[in-house]
Amino acid sequence: MSSVFAAPQTHHGGFRADKLTMQIADMDVAGMLFQNVQFSFTQQVTMLYEIGSNFVYYVGGRAQGTCTIAVVVGPAAGQQRFLENYGDLCRPRNLGFNASSGCDDTSGAVKYTLVSAVLTAVAASVNANDLAINQQLQFMFVDLKYV
Repeated sequence: MSSVFAAPQTHHGGFRADKLTMQIADMDVAGMLFQNVQFSFTQQVTMLYEIGSNFVYYVGGRAQGTCTIAVVVGPAAGQQRFLENYGDLCRPRNLGFNASSGCDDTSGAVKYTLVSAVLTAVAASVNANDLAINQQLQFMFVDLKYV
């Protein structure tokens, strides 16, 4: 039997919203109303060209990471502790993200560790339509580990 749209496909798993869990470092994030997490780890790379040839050289520079977390300010007691834990640049802490989703507990699991993270900015906004206080937390970190 041929496929109706002439492009046979095979189901290879699924992701369910009710199975998505996230753990940040060793904190209980339930009720902390995290809305969005974004991070990036980049390294500076310069290209050098040799006169009289087609040789190209990469010169590696320093790497730097940044992270932004969007959170709605709510009743969770952990929100203040979260800010206090990462606000001291003399005592940076690893910021770990363990996330899993899928139809079973093993699919879609990922673990990132932002090494020596420190909070660099806190911004807040409120909108008359929803009256929720939205916070943007910005971090910097020195290395990224992935498992």
